[in-house]
Amino acid sequence: MLQLKEVKSQIVAGRATKDFDFFIQWHLTERCNLQCRHCYQQRRKPGEMSIGELKQQIDGATEMLLAWEEEYDISLSPSIHFTGGEPFLYKGLWNVIGHAMQSGYNVAILTNGCLITKADAEKANAFGIADIQLSLEGPPEIHDAIRGLGSFTAAAKGARLLIDAGNCVSSNMTLSRLNINSVEETAEIAKDVGFSGIGFSRLVPCGSGKNLLDSLLESQEIKTAYQKILALNSPSFKVDSGDPLAGVISGFRPSPESELALSGCSAGFSGVTITSDGSVMPCRRIGIKIGNLRKTSLRRIWSTSKVLWQLRQRESYKGKCGNCSLWPSCRGCRAVAYAYSKTQGTHDLFADDPQCWMLRREKADLTNR
Repeated sequence: MLQLKEVKSQIVAGRATKDFDFFIQWHLTERCNLQCRHCYQQRRKPGEMSIGELKQQIDGATEMLLAWEEEYDISLSPSIHFTGGEPFLYKGLWNVIGHAMQSGYNVAILTNGCLITKADAEKANAFGIADIQLSLEGPPEIHDAIRGLGSFTAAAKGARLLIDAGNCVSSNMTLSRLNINSVEETAEIAKDVGFSGIGFSRLVPCGSGKNLLDSLLESQEIKTAYQKILALNSPSFKVDSGDPLAGVISGFRPSPESELALSGCSAGFSGVTITSDGSVMPCRRIGIKIGNLRKTSLRRIWSTSKVLWQLRQRESYKGKCGNCSLWPSCRGCRAVAYAYSKTQGTHDLFADDPQCWMLRREKADLTNR
């Protein structure tokens, strides 16, 4: 099992009293009303869990977290991020959300925003959803080129309905060569629409996104982009990124002797993904199945999965990532590293993150053209 007591003892001063965050990204459905060019999901239609099954599995996750708090004498701040596909296509969405909130979870919804109605917006506010995240890929012409004609207008309308109803609504942009020159303009658009902030992530060349390998940014481009992005942050409009490489610029530094994962990539450490058919993955964009809730409890999967255990161990990591002094607080994005390695024929979950500027890779090493 994850060494929670050891992690607690090694967190730097000022962070030790903080609750440990743990999140579940829960895909309620694979169905979607859009066909985004960079989508990390496969075009397939696996089964969906019923409302009753979902409630039962949420209860199972709750039992796991309560046991951790008791056994390791820690305090957890758990959250569930409901998504899809498009979560508003799952007919039991509000029923499931209500159960999760009654069980003590902070709830967020990740959506493309195009299907939101006034009734949905009012319900979200009544439920007290912590955050509703809509994707925003750039100004209208770029957003539509990536997500489909008319999707910007539909998403902006959904955002306004949510904001006018009193909800906290944020946005997220997936960085690639398709929109890298629109970062500042997109942040301004998000502010004008009324979003509380904007986050940034990287294109992962998997699912539909594997056709965009040539749109991956070079390491120095990523570094420059994140420096620019983080400089846009302000008290009135949050601009940030959960990307481990962004954390290299803005995050805390572990003690040199630390061999434990303390932050950075969440896979196997502070989060897990559950797909619509009950499959469990370290991260949806990694896509490796490590169990299924219809056969095995989440607690057992978390504590016994060989893949999760390897993700927590420095010795699993190859090359410069494994030897890097920032490994405990970064480890690179495992989804990007794994997806890129597959394009090179190696299928290596522990390969170097190809976009890390600390690796000093030449352009030819990244594109292999």
